[in-house]
Amino acid sequence: MGSPVQSRTGPTLVVIAFLDGRRTQGYIYDFSALRERCKVFPSPMAAEGEDVSLKQLKAIFFVEELAPDKTAPAAPGRKIEVLFSDGEKLHGTTQGYTPERLGFFIIPHDTGGEKFRILRIFIINANVKKVTWIR
Repeated sequence: MGSPVQSRTGPTLVVIAFLDGRRTQGYIYDFSALRERCKVFPSPMAAEGEDVSLKQLKAIFFVEELAPDKTAPAAPGRKIEVLFSDGEKLHGTTQGYTPERLGFFIIPHDTGGEKFRILRIFIINANVKKVTWIR
């Protein structure tokens, strides 16, 4: 849970979901689930980024651009449903949900849309209304 999420070849593409409903795309170099802040850059080569408090967020979606020949790998872990305070629900699997921590990762069942494939999502516990284990 505490290891950084980082691409082997450079920054990680993310979509940031703010509590106020905004969604923004950017790049993270050294995200850690143990830190309360992260820096999001507008492009992989940008020298300056926005310092973001995780308490302002619902979740961080770690994504990759779609490649037509890629299929989603099987998701390990226990099945879970996450209900946010605003009513949005996410379904996926997790290997490390602990309500006392800052947040936790899930691998979503719905892995994306037309532009991106969601690899995993870091969910901020403070903004979760309910977590349900699914059998």
